[in-house]
Amino acid sequence: MKIAIVTTGDEIMSGNVVDTNSAWLADKCWMLGHEVVWHGGVADKEDTIIDACKLAGERAEVVFVSGGLGATLDDITLSAAAKGFGKKMVLREDIWNDIQAFFKKVGRECTENNKRQAYIPEGGKPLANRVGTAPGVQVKFGKAVFFFLPGVPKELYQIFNDSIFSWLKEKSAEVAYSQKFLKCFGLPEASFDERIKGISFKDIRVSFRVSFPEIKIKIVARGRDGAKKMEKAEEAIKNRIGQYIFGADEDTLPSIVGGLLKKKGLKIAVAESCTGGMISNMLTNISGASEWFERGVISYSNRSKIDVLGVKESIIKEYGAVSRECAIEMAEGIRKLASVGIGVSVTGIAGPSGGTKDKPVGTVHIALAVGKKTLNEHHIFSRDRESFKMFVAYCALDMIRKSLL
Repeated sequence: MKIAIVTTGDEIMSGNVVDTNSAWLADKCWMLGHEVVWHGGVADKEDTIIDACKLAGERAEVVFVSGGLGATLDDITLSAAAKGFGKKMVLREDIWNDIQAFFKKVGRECTENNKRQAYIPEGGKPLANRVGTAPGVQVKFGKAVFFFLPGVPKELYQIFNDSIFSWLKEKSAEVAYSQKFLKCFGLPEASFDERIKGISFKDIRVSFRVSFPEIKIKIVARGRDGAKKMEKAEEAIKNRIGQYIFGADEDTLPSIVGGLLKKKGLKIAVAESCTGGMISNMLTNISGASEWFERGVISYSNRSKIDVLGVKESIIKEYGAVSRECAIEMAEGIRKLASVGIGVSVTGIAGPSGGTKDKPVGTVHIALAVGKKTLNEHHIFSRDRESFKMFVAYCALDMIRKSLL
């Protein structure tokens, strides 16, 4: 079917809130074999909502409208659409009872203005909202079936998955079998694209998504034999760029590292300078990290590197705190201090100040003490401080991952 999506909200039009709902809905519809032919965004104004809904209804068989189902005066999406198509708004006592019960359950006062959410266009079908108070609504306006959904993403997702997914699936001539994300790190998007060039992806859709610092390769297969097609495509991609793929779908780089450490029966300790504790934070966000994470030290100053990690003062004087030599001593020092199998360290210049001709802003040295050797890497990544820290943390984690494979 042809599908249109309308997003409402002054906050969307002003740029204060990014419209992620349209992208999410479009992706789900495409996966189910439907064609999204039009997107539109409008402010919380009656005439513009009416115009957008009418235009969408002319262009598509199914229209999704998100936003404006709340209890405040600017939540006018349903009433505006009903007016535009000549439908009355009717009070549904069952919805009103559900709203009052919801407020009682969460221990909050239910005010009279919440009753606005119990009105839906005549002939409409309420779609249960288990996360919030405003139900979704399915109603036919003209030749198109409209689905009105809350603007809050988690509410929209729940209503779609519970009440709309199956409906759309039944009306699809060819349902996409499945999709998979391969998560990658270590090369820019263009390089990944170049490496898989020439692979035959017949009946398979392969696309890239950048979610800094990760690159996600999305594989989608349609038809009943989609699983086999997807497996072949995945195998072909891994043969080209396998070392840069760290996981799939819901995997995270820290969780992969944690899983490998647990499997190997190793514990790790981290010495961080320029990342300020980010690596330790990412690792300890993994449930069960206490089994393999021993400690993290933020050795930001030169004195702390010397006093806590045992870095020789002569090393810092001769090579500087941001150097291969200092990073190696930091990694070996934290490993010895914590009596663990792996010690990792990072030291760099996050900027925007502090750089020199020999060591520009973005310079970083990473060291990994493991077994009888100490590995090291050197990068220059000149971005804003937050991006720099995230990039360095990923480099360190990926270095650990590769050492454990």
